[in-house]
Amino acid sequence: MSWDIFIQDLPDVRSMAEVPLDFKPRPIGDRDELVARIKEAIPFAEEQDSDWLFVKGDDIDLSIQLHFEEAGVVRYMVAHVHSGDQSAACVGALLRHLGLRAHDTATGELFDGFSLDEGL
Repeated sequence: MSWDIFIQDLPDVRSMAEVPLDFKPRPIGDRDELVARIKEAIPFAEEQDSDWLFVKGDDIDLSIQLHFEEAGVVRYMVAHVHSGDQSAACVGALLRHLGLRAHDTATGELFDGFSLDEGL
């Protein structure tokens, strides 16, 4: 079982309830460039196949799945947090590095990296 955090193009709103119903997220980037930026933020992330990265370390256990719009263009990513006291903080750091926002499926709200205990 995992705690899933959807990383995508989201508007500048305070809560998911404020996202317009007709909002269409844009792709978040080219696959190779995005993977390179992920590895800048998390150097020990390991690629597996073309659409998965696994991050395991002291107190971190998560996987990142890339979802494609078309070949090579990433529409969104899902961080699957499996365990680890620092996994949520790792996702928060990744979001800041990429300049992206995320939807916390456990709370139904934006993932802000501050109220980490609520989701996990």
